[in-house]
Amino acid sequence: MGRKSSFTDEEIFRCVAGQFAVQGRFTIDALTAETGLSMGSIYHRFGSRDGLLAEAWLNAVGRFQARFLDALAPNTLGAALDAALATPNFCRSNRGEAVLLTCCRRSEFLLPDTPADLRSRIEKSNVAAVRAIRAFAAAVDRPLLACRLALIAYPLGAVRLYLPSRPVPTMLDAEIAKAVRAALAIERR
Repeated sequence: MGRKSSFTDEEIFRCVAGQFAVQGRFTIDALTAETGLSMGSIYHRFGSRDGLLAEAWLNAVGRFQARFLDALAPNTLGAALDAALATPNFCRSNRGEAVLLTCCRRSEFLLPDTPADLRSRIEKSNVAAVRAIRAFAAAVDRPLLACRLALIAYPLGAVRLYLPSRPVPTMLDAEIAKAVRAALAIERR
């Protein structure tokens, strides 16, 4: 029987994200140096470097989407502002994961050699967010495209002006809020 790992998957994912925040990439060698885990242990757990990166990315997606979906849940125009601001807020409080999310795209993990179970989880990674945005658009009677721009494109584009090389400033929130209000025709609150 093997010995119990001293690092949880979450802790390993944080190390991967931390490397991305500092170096814009990660290496297995740096991960083994930081965690003390053996290279064999990492490969046994995640299959490959790409498998580990995909798992870390999925973890970051899940953590971000939980905040986003929570903020959007009331399905009101006011909730749209909170949901849009979930992006820069997440970037400030979870810099490593935010850098990982902005540097890696879903399509990069959907390769021919991606294991079927991992491929399935990656393919389903945005299902809940897509459903929530559609429900929001219907609830507030706004075009789906306007909602997608307000909730995803504007906040993501704004934080990508800064990440990965610089922190996301708080003054960006006011500009994102202006774009959301304009896209959804929301009167100032």
